[in-house]
Amino acid sequence: MKNTIYIVEDDIDISYILDYYLREEGFNVAVFGTVREFRKAIKSSVPDLFLLDVMLPDGDGITVCNQVKSDPKTSWLPVIMMSAHLTDKYNIGCSAEEFIPKPFDLERLLKRINYHLHISGPH
Repeated sequence: MKNTIYIVEDDIDISYILDYYLREEGFNVAVFGTVREFRKAIKSSVPDLFLLDVMLPDGDGITVCNQVKSDPKTSWLPVIMMSAHLTDKYNIGCSAEEFIPKPFDLERLLKRINYHLHISGPH
């Protein structure tokens, strides 16, 4: 069974590249351009991993990360944060498993995704 990744990213170009690349690598992918779209989707299904941008048009990925980590049905799932504006993972204000600064290398990102999916175990 394919792992599902929820991406919350408002940059259309980055969203498209991530969506295309991760689908080519065998993942199911759902992309959300706003926090509102994400919150609507998370009510009906839960992914295997979250990939969150920090700065979003209607909120921020830090708040989303904190909500994911405080919800018992998602708290154990891996969260990877992305940002072009923050460079220190310890200053992002949430308990994400990983921080990836933008721009990022897709192969490195894929390795980190696979690593976190592996250590989080089967769902």
